[in-house]
Amino acid sequence: MLGRSFRNAPIRNKFRVLVLAVSILAVAGSCGVFITYLWFSTRTRLVQRQETMASIVADQSTAAVDFNQPPQATSILGTLKAEKQIVAAAIYTLQGRLFAGYVRDETPSTILPARPGPDGQRFEAGDLLNFHPIQSSGERVGTLYIRSDLNDLKERIYVVVGTALLVLVGAGLIVFIVSTRLAGLVTGPVLKLSELAQGISRNKDFSVRMESGGHDEMGRLIEGFNEMLSQIQARDGALALARNELEKRVLERTSELEVEVAERKEAEKRVLERSRELETEVTERKAAEERLREKDLRLTEAQEIARLGSWEWNISTNKITWSDEVYRISGIMPSKFGGTISDFLNILHPDDRALLQESMDTACRKREPLAVDFRIIRPDGSVRYLHAQGKVVLDNEGRPLRLAATLQDITERKVADQAILDLNRELQSRMTELASANKELEGFSYTVSHDLRAPLRAIDGYSRMLLEDFGPQAQGETRRYLDVIMGNARRMGQLIDDLLSFAKMGRKSLETSRIDMDAQVQDTIAELRQQNADRELDFRTAPLPSTQGDPAMFRQVWTNLISNAVKYSRGRQPAVIEIGARDEQTELVYYVKDNGVGFEMEFAHKLFGVFQRLHSAKEFEGTGVGLALVQRIIQRHGGRVWADSKVNAGATFLFALPRDRVQVQVP
Repeated sequence: MLGRSFRNAPIRNKFRVLVLAVSILAVAGSCGVFITYLWFSTRTRLVQRQETMASIVADQSTAAVDFNQPPQATSILGTLKAEKQIVAAAIYTLQGRLFAGYVRDETPSTILPARPGPDGQRFEAGDLLNFHPIQSSGERVGTLYIRSDLNDLKERIYVVVGTALLVLVGAGLIVFIVSTRLAGLVTGPVLKLSELAQGISRNKDFSVRMESGGHDEMGRLIEGFNEMLSQIQARDGALALARNELEKRVLERTSELEVEVAERKEAEKRVLERSRELETEVTERKAAEERLREKDLRLTEAQEIARLGSWEWNISTNKITWSDEVYRISGIMPSKFGGTISDFLNILHPDDRALLQESMDTACRKREPLAVDFRIIRPDGSVRYLHAQGKVVLDNEGRPLRLAATLQDITERKVADQAILDLNRELQSRMTELASANKELEGFSYTVSHDLRAPLRAIDGYSRMLLEDFGPQAQGETRRYLDVIMGNARRMGQLIDDLLSFAKMGRKSLETSRIDMDAQVQDTIAELRQQNADRELDFRTAPLPSTQGDPAMFRQVWTNLISNAVKYSRGRQPAVIEIGARDEQTELVYYVKDNGVGFEMEFAHKLFGVFQRLHSAKEFEGTGVGLALVQRIIQRHGGRVWADSKVNAGATFLFALPRDRVQVQVP
């Protein structure tokens, strides 16, 4: 029922349905592959992250187990509270006794197993379990148990599935709208040509003509059709004139025969005249036949222009006949083609022979149109893609008599479609690899920075203890060495803090609300005045428009930019710092300007890189992370950041946000 409805539907609707179906299937398939990849890759990263965390906690717990200090072990396990995916954790002695435990809020303590299981990771009851050995000096002293849920993974999958559904609906709607608008351009001329042909067949009026719609293949086909009508009209006129003339002469001849005996000589004369007239008629008939051959030639030219050949399969004799254009498309000489269905199938690609045979058999069996794409191998070895379109002609008893069809070369279109698919797959792969690399880089930075804290705290603590215990004796170079050690340890600690802030910024979700830029700037200025009470600071602020964004992140932006202006204007009396905004049509620009030392613009590209500095630490303190944080925050809000400066003429740092985020215009 559905096939009959589709077969009888207008060609415009068929075109629209086919385009929509292919587009939706392509988008749905791509989304399915992406979701499957995301599920397995995220599970793998979760397993790796849990194993890394288990190794860290096991190393930190070695001393607590060795010295039998459950409170210290419980405190170490309590640090896992920062990892929201961890449901429970426990430490067991070598004898399998529960030594210390941790369970997430609102989680029953019964979730902790009474005894440890075998070492390793596994999924159980929707959670990821890990039993990790605790070793001291190469010997096992206990077992660490960590249990993580998969809620983050499930939430991410739900978000991706929802996004995929929205993309699928949006793509379907766009394809439907575009195909609706373009269907008329493709099928309109065909429908008009069909209606005109039916009207001519019904009314036998060959004087009508169809207006040409352009200079493409369809336009040339219409011109050839109109020319064919002209030839047919001229031929019919000539035949009608000849018929009338013949009837008239037959009547005259009959009258002449009635008086033939009396006027024999006159009759002979008239017979001679009639012979000459017959010669003229023969000449006219030959001219009509020549016009028919010319019409066939024009039809052949029209097929060549449209790259559309015709062929016919006689079912009873199993013979195939081709037009000249089909021979040109296949690259086979007419003398080399046997003319049977098997000869036709032999030039097809081996993988497509069964497809064409089945399509032809189905068209004959079900009395439905033939429409199939297949490949042929030309004598030179090249492969061409062809599209066959045809119908079954029935005899008087309704049995299939022959299959008449057209054949069009669609190789260029197939190659272009495949190139587009390959480019889309490569682009999707590159995007996935880039996202994964960024995620792994942020995780690596966080882990390295976290592991560096403990030794730095130890260095700073032991240095302070030396000063406290041996303060009077630590004089001269000894005290200077200790001061340098503590100073560098504190600087390294600040560097690690900045690195952690930079890593966290990539993972933190935006908590958007209305931001009062004036209030944030004034709070920052007040803090800096208090920290630099011994300096003469001249802050010049203009009214700033409010915006939408994450208040904590923008407070970090203002703190970093204004504190940089205060730092690099050291030595100026007074230090003048201007803060304002200006309207740039499509975006609104905020800026912080100072009269400090400035920098060479040829090095401006280094400003926003992590640990990139244009001045030494002896000249101006800092870690080189602040401006990188500013750039990441502004980019996450859809904006951009840049700088302008001259040496010893100050610097201006600017960031721009889209106007749709701005709620109050600059006065």
